[in-house]
Order: sequence, then structure tokens, then C-alpha cells
Amino acid sequence: MAQPLSKRLMPWLIRVLLSLGIALLVIVFVQDAVFQFHFFDRLKLSFIDKSFAKRGPLPFSKDSLDIVLVTISEKSDATSPEHFPFPRSYYAHAIRNLNNAGVRAIGVDLTFEEPDEHGLQHDVELYEAIQKYRNVVVAGKTEIRSDKGTIRRQNENYHSIFYSADSSVGVVYVPNDEDGLYRRYKAIAKSPGQETYVPTFAFALMNKYLHLPSTEVCKEEGDYFVLGERRIPKFDDVSMLINYHGLSGQTFKQIDIVEVLDDKTFQTNEEINLNTDINTFDDPDYGLLHTNTFKNKIVLIGPAFPESKDIFPVSIADPNNPDSNLMYGVEIHSNALQTLIHQNFIVRPSLFLEVLYTIAYSLLSFLVVSALKQIKARFEFILEIVALVFVAAELYSIILLSDFAFSAHNMLIPVVPPIAAVFANYVGSAVYQYLTERKQKVMIKGMFSQYLNPHVVNELIAHPEKMRLGGERRELTVLFSDIAGFTTFSEKLPPEELVLVLNEYLSAMTEIVFNNDGTLDKYEGDAVMAFWGAPIELDNNALHACTAALEMQERLVQIREKWSAEGKPNVHVRIGLNTGEMVVGNMGGTGKFDYTVIGDSVNLGSRLEGANKQYGTYIMTSERTQEMVKEHFVFRELDLLVVKGKTKPIKVFELIGRKNDSVSPKKISAIGQYRIGLDLYRQKKFSEAIEKFNEALSIEPDDQPSRLYIERSQLYLTNPPPEEWNGVFILKTK
Repeated sequence: MAQPLSKRLMPWLIRVLLSLGIALLVIVFVQDAVFQFHFFDRLKLSFIDKSFAKRGPLPFSKDSLDIVLVTISEKSDATSPEHFPFPRSYYAHAIRNLNNAGVRAIGVDLTFEEPDEHGLQHDVELYEAIQKYRNVVVAGKTEIRSDKGTIRRQNENYHSIFYSADSSVGVVYVPNDEDGLYRRYKAIAKSPGQETYVPTFAFALMNKYLHLPSTEVCKEEGDYFVLGERRIPKFDDVSMLINYHGLSGQTFKQIDIVEVLDDKTFQTNEEINLNTDINTFDDPDYGLLHTNTFKNKIVLIGPAFPESKDIFPVSIADPNNPDSNLMYGVEIHSNALQTLIHQNFIVRPSLFLEVLYTIAYSLLSFLVVSALKQIKARFEFILEIVALVFVAAELYSIILLSDFAFSAHNMLIPVVPPIAAVFANYVGSAVYQYLTERKQKVMIKGMFSQYLNPHVVNELIAHPEKMRLGGERRELTVLFSDIAGFTTFSEKLPPEELVLVLNEYLSAMTEIVFNNDGTLDKYEGDAVMAFWGAPIELDNNALHACTAALEMQERLVQIREKWSAEGKPNVHVRIGLNTGEMVVGNMGGTGKFDYTVIGDSVNLGSRLEGANKQYGTYIMTSERTQEMVKEHFVFRELDLLVVKGKTKPIKVFELIGRKNDSVSPKKISAIGQYRIGLDLYRQKKFSEAIEKFNEALSIEPDDQPSRLYIERSQLYLTNPPPEEWNGVFILKTK
């Protein structure tokens, strides 16, 4: 019988709810979607680095990029007449030359907090250059921190004495993450002690690039910074992710500052020593002025030598050399600025989609793995391997999807939360399966320990798939046994002794039921009810039942001998067996039920037990039971019987014993005469039938069915049956 849809769906609903619960824990504690616990921040950040490593440098040539680096290097220090830090007139000279070469904007990644130690005229020259071209951004700071506190200025110039020249200052502070790597870039910086803001270095250069006011700062619109018409996705509340275009020293065109300074008005040490002009900037044949190197480019000037201490670890590195992730500050600003220009921003899915993504993997993991664990196979470790392979495939798909989304669409799909969800759901499904099986084992043991042989209970615990507890119609064999004359028997014993005697008898009968893989249904006083074929199916349940019935009678011989020696009354037991369709399952009311069988076939088994009294037999079976086991046992037909409450006759048989084993030749001979007599009886040849029944009695004087048929035959000789008589006997009692 099929279970109701709601009952079949309930286990899956429980799994879905458990998986959603696990997903919720991951979302709260790993994804930080509700509270900021930051437990897995470093791991999350490491996957950003892995995405850069997998993607590698972007496919842009140096000439196609919008930025050119003018670097201050060890060569610069050795080649120029003055050592670093250079007189500020050098930068003024570079600004003039670069503007003559057609640059779009210039960023000087150096802070000028104090007057030039080389003399005031150098500051004046740089101030005038900045003021003249108005396309220069110099580095700034918002505050100075020390161990004693924070120093703030009354007239804020962002730590640049050139701020008043054009108000073009960009704060160069770049925040690092908790693992020390630089991945983010702030859009704006807050003025100390004031509710005013100043652009950061790359954003200040974007103001020049987009022809916006020097002091323009981004506006915030939800998950975006907005500068002009550009919408820049936030990574967190204050910063964006830098889309590193390539490795340090290999991405942007780099030109030493001396090559920009070296025109006909500037003498390098090399030119002085050689007493000849080289003029790398304005030589008409090879000078940078005439090569369009700087045409419409943004030039960033900054230090690029280790002693400057302006070098930092970043996300991108050569996969073959993980230590190659160091990058000069000017390169970090350049990558941030190029990201702003190209608008190839690294974006994150909305929080809703990230949560949905985690939930999807959570559900997929739990449902598939728990479904696999429910399959019962001979080699369960194979299913466990399949589950592990599935989990590994999920993890691989998460990383593969993340790499693809990052490389193809600059999308940063979360990796750690779904991976955590997969692992947590794998463990959760294992725990769920364990608890389910444990609950099932406790239920099976509690339900069947009183009904079944312990080894059958253990078999059900090990293989619960063999058990069906819901009501269903199946062909089973039922056994009813009852002590003949129990009322008289019980009257001969005091109550205390009667209980002891009954317990001894019932224990012996129950042991036989269990030993033959039967299910004990119930005791009713001295009566025993058992059945075969449920909850575990048997190849031939009638065979087990008949064997049990014979063993019961054999054990009773031993019990009678023992009780006789103890002075207790003699005891005989009648048994009825029937095989047929019956309904089996848990039946009862709320909180109290029994595993039992019901149906007409069950009632017939009970009637057959009572019918033994009529024939003087001790084991009576139906025709269906006899048909199933006739190759194994000796039977004799007793009658065509209509039991009380029925109208259709059935053949009933007496179970005599096992073939080639316990039945004596004498008994076989008597049964042979009985069968001949029964055939003559049904042919209404009653006198001849009496002769055969008497011959059976001469062989077996205690053969009660032969005596019964002699009585009936003599009755029919006196009062012949009607013409339509077919030998059917109607049983008037239960």
C-alpha cells in the first residue's frame, strides 16, 4: 500500500529544513551576511589572490594602456647631478617637458610637506609649473599619526605645500587587508576633524582625466561610488577592488625620470663626464618628445627602488614565483587608475544572490549526499566514495565557476561560503543519517524485540530496507495455538503455580517461533498467535510455520514428561495454520500500537485451530498452506469444511510430520487406508468406507479422524444424505 504523499515527502522536507539551517549558519558565521564576525576573512582574501593567479595578466600591451610610469630609480640617483630627494625644480622641469609631449595629466607620488632643503627657488618653480598647467596632482595625507596621538592642522593643506597652487592633492594612503596585502583602493578620504572630504590619488587624477573640478569627490549611491557619469562598484563601504592588470615592472611602460629631464637645458652626470649632449628627451632623432610616448597619457612619477621603502605585497603574482607579489606604490596607484579608466571593475553579486548561491550548494550537497547514504548496497563503501566524488565535484565546480566568472566577467563570486556549506552539509548529512539510523534502530529494537528472534531484530537493524511497517496486503502464514481443556487444566493448579506453568509453556513456544524466523503477534491467556513473512520476507513462510508447529508438538512431549514427573496435569495443544493474503502493519491508536495482522485469512487460521477439536487432531492447515509445503511434509486431508461465518467450503489437512524423518511406516500405512476410506465416504459407499477406516484403526488404534468418519458413515447408513450431498461438513462452532 503506497504511503500518503505527505508522509513520503516528510523526510525530504526535514532534509531541506536541515540543509537550510546549515546554510543559515554558514551565511551568518562565514558569509558575514548578518553580523560581521570576520572568522574567515583571510581565507576569503586568499581566493581573490588565487583568482588573479588563475587569470594572469590582462591582455593589454604597454602602449595600449593609458598610463606611463616615470620612475625614480637607483639609475636616476646615479645619473642626475643631485641625489634623491631631488630639488623640486627637477619635477617642475619634468612637468614642463611632459606637457610639451602632450600628456593628459600628471601625478607626482611624492609628498612635499616642508620647504625644499635645496632652496626656496625650487619650490617656487614647481609651484608655478603646477599652477600653469593645472593637470598635476601631488600626493597628500589627511593626518599624521604617532604613538602620542593624531596631529591635525588648523589650515589644512593635506601635507602638501603646493595645495594652494591648484587644490590638486590626492591622498596616497592605501589600506591593506588583515593579511598585509593591498587589494582595495579608497575612493575618498575624510579631512581630519571636519566633515569634508578629499579625493584619493587615483580619483584626483580621474578628475583631471574627466575634466572635473580638482576637489570633486565621489558620491555614494547604494553599492556604488559615482564620479561624473562613472559608477564604481563598492567592495566595502569605503573602497573598491583594484583590478591588477599585470605583474610589477611588466605591465606599464616605465621610463626613468632622468630620460624625461635630459633635454638640451639639463646636463646629466654621463653627459658631463663624456662632455657631449645625449638629450634623451628632445633629441630630434630619438628623443621622447618626438615619439608620442606621452601623447594623451597620464604620467605617474614615483620612486621605484627598494631603499624608498615604498614597496608593498599585492594580490597578483607570478604563479611560478609566489614571492613576486611585491609592487611599488606608484604601480598600485597606476593599477587603480587604469581600473577607473577602463571601467573593468571587479564586481560582486548582490548579497541576495550570494546568499542564494550558498543555499543552492547547501541544498544540493545535503539532498544528494543524504540520498546516496540512504541507498543500501552490498558494498556501502562504494556509495561513500561516490558521495565523496560528488562533494569533490561540487568543490571543483565552485572554484571553476569562480575562476571563469573572474576571468571572463571580472565578477568575484564567493568561494568560501559555498565551500563551507558543502563541507558542513556533507558532515550534516552524515550526522543526520547516523541519527536517523540510530533512531530507526532504537525503534526497531523497541518494536520487535518482544516479537522477533534477536538475530532477526539485528538483521532488521542492519538492513532496515527489508522492513515495511506501513499497512500493506501480503501473503503470510498465521499460526494459532491453544491448550486443549485449559479451563479444567487451570482449575487443578493454584494461581501462583498456574502462572509459573504458563510462563514455562509460553517461553518454550515463543522460543520455537523465534528460532523459525516467526513474528510473535500476541498472547491471549494460554493462546499464542504468530505469523511468518513480515516484517522480513521469507522465501517460503509456510515452510517455517509448519516446521515451528511440529517443533511445538515435539517440545510438548518433553514438557508433558517433565510435568508428569512433577505431578502436574497433562497438557495437549491444538494448532491452526493458514496461508493467505492479510493486512500487516502497525495498528492501534495514538501513542499505542502493535505490529499485527488482520483479515479473513487470519480469522480462518483461528477457526482451524478450534476445528482440531472436531477431528481429534493437533495441527490443522488450510489447503494453501499444504500446497506450499507438500514436498516437505506428510499431510492427510481431513475434510471439506465450511467454517463458522463462511459459506464456501475449503479443504483442510492434518500436518502429520516431516517426510522421510519422523513419520513411521505404520502411520503411513494407516493414512493410506484412511485416504481410501475418505474417497469411498465421499462416493456414499459408507459400508466400504467403514471397513477401510477400521483397517486404519487396526494399524493405529488412536486415529481419531478414522473414528470420526466411522461415526458419520454409520449415521448416513441409517439416515442417507440428500442426493446433492457433496461431503462438505459445516462447522457450527468456532
